[in-house]
Amino acid sequence: MNILLITSGFQGVYSFFEQRITEALLKAGHHCRAVQPGSVLNGLKLKQHSWQPELILLIGGLKVAQPVLEFIRQSGVKSAVWMTEDPYYMDWTIPLIAYFDYMFTIDQAALEHYRALGHPRVYHLPLGTDPNLFHPAAVSEEYTSDLCLVGVPYSNRIELIEALLAGTAYRIQLVGRGWGRYYHEWKHNANRNVELVNAWVPPETAANYYNGAKIVLNIHRPYAEKYNRNRAGIIATSINNRTFDAASCEAFQLTDYKSGLRQQFEEGTQVVSYQDKHDLLQKIHYYMAHGDERKRIAEAARQQVLAAHTFEHRLHDLLMNVQA
Repeated sequence: MNILLITSGFQGVYSFFEQRITEALLKAGHHCRAVQPGSVLNGLKLKQHSWQPELILLIGGLKVAQPVLEFIRQSGVKSAVWMTEDPYYMDWTIPLIAYFDYMFTIDQAALEHYRALGHPRVYHLPLGTDPNLFHPAAVSEEYTSDLCLVGVPYSNRIELIEALLAGTAYRIQLVGRGWGRYYHEWKHNANRNVELVNAWVPPETAANYYNGAKIVLNIHRPYAEKYNRNRAGIIATSINNRTFDAASCEAFQLTDYKSGLRQQFEEGTQVVSYQDKHDLLQKIHYYMAHGDERKRIAEAARQQVLAAHTFEHRLHDLLMNVQA
């Protein structure tokens, strides 16, 4: 199949996602050409005679201009969009649904909302991971910790880290932009148990932090965070891509409970979730004291990733629905 991939237009981790998506399509025997949102129209018009796409696939779709959306709708080519930030920007994604034949979303609650709005072909499709990049590995001392959180300081993450700093003596490592103000306050209060890498890190570096942590804290973004565009108040029910990345590293992780976790992993034997602050503290204490159990759970999570959660699995599922 000839597939025109319109990238998200975002930098950072999206470059990794789009490269792996392209590689998965090529590996499956498809012809894939990737273009940035700003160059789509000229590229489509030039290719109409020399290379006709059979599927136009957009990642995110948030940076695609109105003329491009109209062109895609009128082109006669099958079109699909993979909504990879749901449900946090649904004020912006909902107006896009009229332009695409197929919709794929990373979140089950978002799927139900799109279906309620009348789109006939919406599917749940989480992001995958790359087990060749995210894999078990020995790491140097700078990447090691008792507890590690990779990500920005959402309000719920700040609250839980403060609780951990107040109630435990574990060595906590925070990796991500925006923690500086909180970190300096904590250090000013003589808390020596927190370390900070105040920068976005590429996936291969994130893998090192996952591999160096005894416990990876995977705390999902709140539905009502002030930076969201989610006026409908849709609460995510599916797990994030970090769940797959950490599991692929054979890292033990504690994640806040999402009902969709059980669709992807066996809860308690592959990934462990917590319900609230008290439950998190109890489980941290328990699993810090039971290293062999942590290891068994983490090994099982890696095997589940290899069996069901790579980018190759995701693109296979996407194309099976498009070609049905």
